[in-house]
Amino acid sequence: MNCFIVSDDVDEFYGEYLISLQNAIDYIINQTHNIGCKCLEEFGRNPIENIRYRIKSPESMSEKLLHHGYDVNAENAVKRVHDAAGVRVITSFLDDVDVVVSLIENIEGIEIIGEKDYINHPKRNGYRSYHIICRVPSDNIGVFVEIQIRTVNMDTWASIEHRMKYKKMIVDEKPIVEELKRCADELAAVDLSLQKLSKILRAMPAENT
Repeated sequence: MNCFIVSDDVDEFYGEYLISLQNAIDYIINQTHNIGCKCLEEFGRNPIENIRYRIKSPESMSEKLLHHGYDVNAENAVKRVHDAAGVRVITSFLDDVDVVVSLIENIEGIEIIGEKDYINHPKRNGYRSYHIICRVPSDNIGVFVEIQIRTVNMDTWASIEHRMKYKKMIVDEKPIVEELKRCADELAAVDLSLQKLSKILRAMPAENT
């Protein structure tokens, strides 16, 4: 079981649904951890660099519910919106994303609702990631979890872009957006280069000790 630290406002907003969200996240994290262990055992390498999770803040969730025309309450947050619970899986290399996605799709007990490939089809701002929306049975209800799978470089860019997006008093966003897009494209090129190096190294015979 993972240790969840939630603020009072999160606890108050989600109420009785909070434990269901936590249990659903726990299930995905534990299953994903098992995927990494299985790959290490079978292939001698764990493709997963890191796993993180979050429960969407009441402020962000309220904005999303209002945007979609729903009343702001915990039931709508859990049953009508797909990303109240989120898990982020960080991989070392680009081709590891496909491996992890394939294995996550076959996790027992979850229902895949939808997938979006922002790696082969990045957003206009340069954002890259692979998203899986799944439903996890938790406490007799189906809880949606959004799983994001991305490389270390993609995650670094997304984290910086997220921080900058919420900065105030930006007079002209265009040069910032253009520069972020350029950085995203350069990091994507780095991911391709690292993948090539990784394949070369994997093909080399292991050193005898």
